[in-house]
Amino acid sequence: MIIDYQKIDTITIRRKMVLDTLVYHPTITRLIKFFDTSSGREKILRLLQYLCRFLALQDDNLATSPKKRLELQFLLIRKVLRFLKPLNFIRAASKAYDNKLTSDSLVRYCKIWKNVAFALYLALDQINLLHMLNLIPLTRFVTQTIPHWTNLAWLLSLFIGIVLDTRKVQIAQTCIYHVKHRSEKDKQNELDGDEDKKVLASARRERSMATRKLLWDILDSLIVLKNLSYIKTNDGYISLAGITTSLMGLQDLWNGTI
Repeated sequence: MIIDYQKIDTITIRRKMVLDTLVYHPTITRLIKFFDTSSGREKILRLLQYLCRFLALQDDNLATSPKKRLELQFLLIRKVLRFLKPLNFIRAASKAYDNKLTSDSLVRYCKIWKNVAFALYLALDQINLLHMLNLIPLTRFVTQTIPHWTNLAWLLSLFIGIVLDTRKVQIAQTCIYHVKHRSEKDKQNELDGDEDKKVLASARRERSMATRKLLWDILDSLIVLKNLSYIKTNDGYISLAGITTSLMGLQDLWNGTI
């Protein structure tokens, strides 16, 4: 039997090339970077949490449902991953405060207070984490008052976000209107026309992003309102709202992970 070593080497080289192509593929590299961040893992867990919440509705006994227990485990891990995250939003609020060059004062102040409110929400949620880990006494203040304040802080952040998103849509729409209705005599040359196209494209992009964020904040608001018992919406719809906003968050994080 004659062994063709040259043929074996060729096959080995080809397999190595295929393996290298897979390992060093940009999508694989991007995926590794995505899961290497705490934010990426937290967003995945949020999606799984609301998926379990939705699937648990199909069980006859919700209290003993394994999917419900799994949902609580995902929630606990998410809270651990968000430890000290309030500092990120305090810094974001500080940057928004220092940015005196923002053309619209309402946008600036909304950014400041939205980040402050969300930082407060995350800070209070750290107490909820200690409660879930049984590291602090289970008093009425810890088990009822703190969770209530936590949801109120989240709702405040979302409400300010809705105002911010609406204002951004208004600003972008006003820009689009003015560019479109410029009289022909104001367009002195072809360069003005090219500049208008760039401004229109930028304004439309800003409007699209703000509209998407507005929908996101409204859906999350439904979740908080349900947590606070302010609305009686079916839990299935609330779960779907959580799944939708989780997917939106994953999409944004994925696009930003390069």
